[in-house]
Amino acid sequence: MAKKKRSSKNLKIATRITISSVLGIVIPVVIAVIFSYIALHSITSYLDFSTVTTKSYSMLNQIQWSQTMSSISNELISADSSEQKYNKINDYLDAVESLGAKIYIECSGKDFYSTTDKTSVLNEANSIITFDETKNTNYFGENGMVIVNHAESKADKYLIIITSSDYTVNDVSSKNTPQSYSSLVFGKTGALFLAIIILFILSIAALSFITSRTIIRPLNKLADGANEIARGNLDYKIDYESTNEIGQTVKSFNEMSTQLKQSIDDRDRIEQSRKEMIAGVAHDLRTPLTSVKGYVEGLRDGIANTPEKQERYLNTIYDSTISMERLLDELLTISRLELGNIELNKEEINIRSFVEDCENEMRPILEKEGFSLDVKNNCVENDTVFIDTDRFSRVIQNIISNSIKYARKDAQGEIVFEAQSYEKSVILSIADNGIGVESEDLSKIFETFYRADKSRTQVKNGSGLGLSVCRQIVELHGGHIWATKNEHYGITILISLKKAGFEDE
Repeated sequence: MAKKKRSSKNLKIATRITISSVLGIVIPVVIAVIFSYIALHSITSYLDFSTVTTKSYSMLNQIQWSQTMSSISNELISADSSEQKYNKINDYLDAVESLGAKIYIECSGKDFYSTTDKTSVLNEANSIITFDETKNTNYFGENGMVIVNHAESKADKYLIIITSSDYTVNDVSSKNTPQSYSSLVFGKTGALFLAIIILFILSIAALSFITSRTIIRPLNKLADGANEIARGNLDYKIDYESTNEIGQTVKSFNEMSTQLKQSIDDRDRIEQSRKEMIAGVAHDLRTPLTSVKGYVEGLRDGIANTPEKQERYLNTIYDSTISMERLLDELLTISRLELGNIELNKEEINIRSFVEDCENEMRPILEKEGFSLDVKNNCVENDTVFIDTDRFSRVIQNIISNSIKYARKDAQGEIVFEAQSYEKSVILSIADNGIGVESEDLSKIFETFYRADKSRTQVKNGSGLGLSVCRQIVELHGGHIWATKNEHYGITILISLKKAGFEDE
């Protein structure tokens, strides 16, 4: 199986926030470092870092002095000749001397360069601050400036001394003037820091935008889906696939809308079924009642004026009453089954003997109706099941009665009752050669009040409750009942029951 491709959409929200927090710190720092590197190495000429441009102290001035000393030292320890070194550092030295500074450079104990004589340079430097020539010194004070630096190559050692008594340091205790603020803000140093601050703000804003977009967009889709569901559009699906928290919520939401639609469809179907049930009960009760009423009026008005007529009227009234009683009994049974108010009195029954009892009970009835009965009892002597014999006998009776009601007029009725034994179960089948049922209706014939005859004009075809009672009784026994079409144009009802000892499998 191919490995599922990882996607940034599947990142959990907590992970997104953690990554955003880390990147919110790392990215601005990286940008600032890169920008500072570029500023120091690519635009030093614009910001005048490479040469000293002022003789008053500032952060930029200190950077300029550091850069100048570094450039002079690097050149002195290079592999160039003394003449080449002198020519290359001359530009730096001229710039420093133009500001009134004095320079002395010594190479391995010998003079290499000096603005004046060595003694004058050292005296001026010592007048500013006492220093040790063997140690590096960087002094910037109100009385002047002294820089002492050392550089060493494989062949030579250099001593560099730069001093200036004409150097000023601003008094930090004095208030800054508006001009000094303007210089700080709009000067080159201020521009550099302003650019870094802007980069920080932009990078954080970009990260916030990206993070919020990856969270807000699916949330907006979820909100739109909720609004569609609220408007009754239960077919609406939220288009967002991810394994993170939002993706799981969207998946659950889509499943909820599907289940809600299914629930509403089921409710509508049940409501329609109940409407049909009420109409069916009213129709099936009205017919025998009308018959009873008509024959009672005939007796009352003296139309049945002979004993023979009176007996025939009374028998019809009795049959109609029995029909109403049977219908009401089936309704009561259905109601009790649905409410779970029926308790089965199960006992271990030999299935072969049960089939024989059913045959003895049903054969006279079928012969009276002109039906033939063929019984195939393929169960062995020790096959047993746990059933309530009274309830299950009613199942067999209802199925056979249903076959009688839907017999074909152009052929003799035939019923084949077969019992087949398997390793863990027994299957009972009752096949007829009646008018049959359309294939799409086979799964519906066990529904309450369902009949293929939608017009319900043939009242003798029954109420449609018989097979529904069968289904509920069979399922109450832990069995299964279903229907198939057979080769004789009718239908076959099959019932599967677990053998004793295999009920939990």
